[in-house]
Amino acid sequence: MSIVENHTKHSPTTLSGSSYDDKIIKKNIPSIIVSLAEEQSLVDIESSFRIRYSNELRSKRQQIYNKDRGFIELDDEKRSVLQQMTRTPGRRGEIIKEEEISKEFARRFFETSR
Repeated sequence: MSIVENHTKHSPTTLSGSSYDDKIIKKNIPSIIVSLAEEQSLVDIESSFRIRYSNELRSKRQQIYNKDRGFIELDDEKRSVLQQMTRTPGRRGEIIKEEEISKEFARRFFETSR
């Protein structure tokens, strides 16, 4: 047994004066670390979802300034996402999809206006 283990094992006092408070603090530290790890993994999942969805949107055709005449695939996708958003408001997936569709429309309008 090391000196530190021996000292903490036989130490009669704690910082808060209660061993219950000490247990609470020790229990919360791992949960904080886990929640930070979960947040990081959620950010990674969200960024990969954004990339995959934006690549999918680039493959859809849309009539802008009489180019790709007759195609409204991107507009249909936006309509279905907005309809889903009204059914289940606040879902992060639909919010991300709506943002990416808006970015794709802006990108296409900017490309054709040059």
